[in-house]
Amino acid sequence: MRMAATWTAVALAGGLGACASQLGMQIQAGQRPGTDFSRYATYAWKTAGAGAPEWPAKNDRAALDWQIRGLVDQQMAGRGYELVGNDGAALLVDYRIERREVDMNDSFSDYAQYRAAGGEGSPGEAWVQGYEQGTLYIEVSDGKTRQLVWYGSASAVVNPKLREKRMPVAIQRIFERFPARGAG
Repeated sequence: MRMAATWTAVALAGGLGACASQLGMQIQAGQRPGTDFSRYATYAWKTAGAGAPEWPAKNDRAALDWQIRGLVDQQMAGRGYELVGNDGAALLVDYRIERREVDMNDSFSDYAQYRAAGGEGSPGEAWVQGYEQGTLYIEVSDGKTRQLVWYGSASAVVNPKLREKRMPVAIQRIFERFPARGAG
């Protein structure tokens, strides 16, 4: 059964993986060539203020938002960046979640890969209905120019049962290539 659009973010969080080989997660990250990260010390959330989630979280979407922001904040602090208000931030951080429907060929090889990536549907269900793949994108922009200076993403088969296990490691793996404060 396909998830309703309102549950997309919650379902996607379950699709982000903890260990690429064990949970089928694909990670990508990169930075704008020539970016001098030594001039950055602070960051803010691009969607702070009106776009920030309500606390305490009143629904699964808000809880997911707080989880992602908290995990990203940990990664940024661990690399020496300080969270500040939007007005003086050298970097702006944002994220988005997308999902897409994936059709499968009627082969056991495709089904085995789907299961290895965290899928739980039966062969008939997966072959007839396909499955959802979710991607979390994290984007970091220069606070003054608003130009993208770094991005990272994690993609995996959506499985809400694996959300708690997958999300922290997905974000940690995304940030493995993020420059520490003062990196040139």
